Amino acid sequence: MGKRSYFYYVGALILLLSRGGLQAAAPHYVFAHYMVCFATYGQNLDGYKREIQEAQAAGIDGFALNVGAWDDVQVYYKQRVELMYQAAEQLGTGFKLFFSVDFEDPTNTVAMVEAYAKRPNTFYYKNKIVLSSYGHNDVPTQGWTGVNWTNILGQLNKDGYPVFFIPYFFSYYVHELPNYDDGVGVMQKYSSILDGLFWYGAAGLPDQLAQCNSNYNAAVHSFGKPFMASVAPHYWGENQNGIGRRYYDFSGGAGIVNEWQNILAIQPDWVEIVTWNDFNESSYLAPVDDPGVYFSELQTPHRYSHKAYLELSKRYISWFKNGTDPGIHQDGLFYFYRVHSTNAVALNTNDVPVTWWFGNAKDSIFMTALLTAPAQLEISSGGNVTTNSLPAGLNQIDTPFAPGPQIFKLFRDGRQLVSLQGPDVLSQITNYDFFPASGFAYYTNSISPPGNLRVANP
Repeated sequence: MGKRSYFYYVGALILLLSRGGLQAAAPHYVFAHYMVCFATYGQNLDGYKREIQEAQAAGIDGFALNVGAWDDVQVYYKQRVELMYQAAEQLGTGFKLFFSVDFEDPTNTVAMVEAYAKRPNTFYYKNKIVLSSYGHNDVPTQGWTGVNWTNILGQLNKDGYPVFFIPYFFSYYVHELPNYDDGVGVMQKYSSILDGLFWYGAAGLPDQLAQCNSNYNAAVHSFGKPFMASVAPHYWGENQNGIGRRYYDFSGGAGIVNEWQNILAIQPDWVEIVTWNDFNESSYLAPVDDPGVYFSELQTPHRYSHKAYLELSKRYISWFKNGTDPGIHQDGLFYFYRVHSTNAVALNTNDVPVTWWFGNAKDSIFMTALLTAPAQLEISSGGNVTTNSLPAGLNQIDTPFAPGPQIFKLFRDGRQLVSLQGPDVLSQITNYDFFPASGFAYYTNSISPPGNLRVANP
């Protein structure tokens, strides 16, 4: 080994050690941001068990529990957190839970953390209780009054509950899409209390979200502390009537693949998917078929299944956590699309249209195909049929949609491998609905022909 190579490897080893050791000592974790205000399958033990099992099946290590209050007024927060913990304990699968504080009462924050500090599924890192937040810096910002985190963390430590604090804090000049200097500024300002930093990113185009992760990853690592990046599948501010119900187009599965590929390139320490179940901002990837079944306020507009975003993420979660490309061992087909045109006008004249657009919001069917060998994809949209010849590997296709049935078929050597049908594209709508529909199917050819088809449709 030459002198140059020697110093290069020694330097790389020192950098690894300064960031918490080699990967074996500091594993990559993937969490999902869980909105406790929604009980995805209803407020019951079996529902929470189902969610944990679905998350673990995708390789997710735990939930960051976003709690908006801890009192006896909005008591459902306490009830649902307790049910979540009971579900995790009864399953006994090591699923990790930690709080993401989204309120400003210091006494209640301390009480909440201490109430669950010794439960077996509470996530500890470096022998400390992991704690996060969504904003709520210690100075007034974004309309909040501010939180004295120094006092909160000091009280917890005094009570015998040391905390590993890895929050999402707003930069001094609040940028929803922050740059490198924003990250450095946060780290400098809060250096005395931060054990690491999280960046919560959803409202942005995929390449913007990826760039922000890169910015913060470099900034936080320059301070020798771990960074928790974010991944979002889609964004529509359905309730943001005052700012045009802003809509960001992610081009179906291409957007989240772009974000995951950037994660693999920059290698943050942890990832938090945002979100598991925020059904008001279209960032959810929980595989629930219809959240409106469990919450009446989610019935209009209809929330379509986002399970294909979770399924598509599985290979990247495995890749990130294990450090190796899992490869493509079965043919998979995924669809993503809105069920009406951007030009559609709602019959309900009281409904607020989308007027703030980001990206190229095409009226398209977006398909992702993971192929073990070349194949042909047939897309029938409202009776218009197109055929695409695709190579082996990852393929992203978009095709203009037409009102009516949406049917997708995958062929190889004249033999049909997969057939999927999504919800109809509508020519007339009552309410605006920019929650995309998604679904997927696999063809497993590792057994005797004609193979095994696994379908997951809404």
